Amino acid sequence: MDITTNAPESFNAAMEMGPKRWTKDDIKAMLQRNPKAVIKALLAIYANQTQDEQATETTRYTNGIGFTGADAEILSSFAQQYIKKNWLSTGQMETLNRRIMKYAGQLARIANGEIAS
Repeated sequence: MDITTNAPESFNAAMEMGPKRWTKDDIKAMLQRNPKAVIKALLAIYANQTQDEQATETTRYTNGIGFTGADAEILSSFAQQYIKKNWLSTGQMETLNRRIMKYAGQLARIANGEIAS
């Protein structure tokens, strides 16, 4: 399966697609080509926020996973909206597309099984 056109259900599912070792560049390429991958990336990063970070839409711990302090409120709200309503507006997707690229390294670590998602 070519994940640049068919995003896996989760980034961990990418491991089941073969022995590929994901890089930041692989993840960035996938995110640039596949809007479904962008949503899955958002949800994967959100899943790595702690429960209290999710509840308060903030970043409280410096642990190298989850959203940055600058993105926590807006991207948490996007994730919560998508989970509840299964959609984001065009404007929200544009914002998400701009912001999600900084998480390519973290997403590669998730895809490679180095971080649980």
